[in-house]
Amino acid sequence: MEKNANTEIISVSEYLDKLNLNLKGQKAKIIGEVTGVQEYPGRSYLYFSIKDSKDGSTMKCFMWKRDFAISGVALRDGLEVVVTAFPSVYKPNGGLTLQVELVELVGEGALQIAYEKLKKKLELEGLFSAERKRNLPEYPHKIGVITSKSGAVINDFLTNIGKFGFEILFVDSKVEGQDAVKDLLSAVETLRKEDIDVLVIMRGGGSLESFQAFNNEVLIRAVASFPVPVLTGIGHDKDAPLVSMVSDKNVSTPTAVANILNSSWNDAVHKVNMSEEKILSQFEKLFETFRRAEDTLLRSVDRIESSIVRSYDTVSVYAKDLLANFSGALENTEEWLVQSGKLLELSNPIRQLSQGYSIVRSKGKVIRCVKDVKVGDILEMTVSDGQIKTKTI
Repeated sequence: MEKNANTEIISVSEYLDKLNLNLKGQKAKIIGEVTGVQEYPGRSYLYFSIKDSKDGSTMKCFMWKRDFAISGVALRDGLEVVVTAFPSVYKPNGGLTLQVELVELVGEGALQIAYEKLKKKLELEGLFSAERKRNLPEYPHKIGVITSKSGAVINDFLTNIGKFGFEILFVDSKVEGQDAVKDLLSAVETLRKEDIDVLVIMRGGGSLESFQAFNNEVLIRAVASFPVPVLTGIGHDKDAPLVSMVSDKNVSTPTAVANILNSSWNDAVHKVNMSEEKILSQFEKLFETFRRAEDTLLRSVDRIESSIVRSYDTVSVYAKDLLANFSGALENTEEWLVQSGKLLELSNPIRQLSQGYSIVRSKGKVIRCVKDVKVGDILEMTVSDGQIKTKTI
């Protein structure tokens, strides 16, 4: 590579690279009629041209099939479209083409026809059927939210969402026109990987053209296959956006979305309050029962105390009588014992010995008659001052 004093000399390839880099900044939305569609099976791209209906000016277009699929427009000759594209020079032949990123239909009529055609297709597949609608979780906690960070929608939602400890995972996205599709798809895929209880997609009202992203088949199918229930708040007065029809629950405003999410928690708070009142009522009844039982017990205690006092008085009288009777009985017993002692003393055989009597025993037994002894027995005679032993002959 050589240089002169004023201009750098570069190769054709280097110049085209530099030119294409600058041309990429010339992205524009261009309206025209579709001609010469060339779609090759097995290839990842297609060709077509757009022509100015006034003077026939034509530009060749190149488009990747993944972008074509996201656009959701069936190209045919004569169809008026708006392409979002930037110019690019194809280096092998130097040809100038438009690198198309997005294709949109032009006019309410064309949009309405495409809307009705896609709606009928999805209806036949059963994507709008009530049977496939999932119930929103009873007490949602983790909420995935997709909408634009600017505008009134997110503010209305956050203003009205209750203070129930919601954990909100917010993904900012374009929500206006067909060129919002890629943003919305990216946001859906981001939240698909997150642990959330419900997905919320919102935007404000607008025209059919402004709602084109929400009538996109790729986005509709992404919402239909989302792993958790989807709640949409996509306001539109005339034709419901197809994304809202495939969602599990649709309301018209962000405030209504917030109210739906709040509803089960508000019900729970109401139930707790009702249960609290019921418990307090039961406790009041219990306390009243306790108070009545306490009053009954106190009256019973008073009666028992009075009865004990009366019983004590009665026992005291009986004790005095018993003590008096016992003292008399004791004195009588003592007198009886004295008299019995005197009687025993008089009956004591030892006392009789002092009066000249004796007690005769043989072998320890008292002799009462002659036959109680025989010849040769030893007799023991007890007298008042001792014993005399003798032998029978």
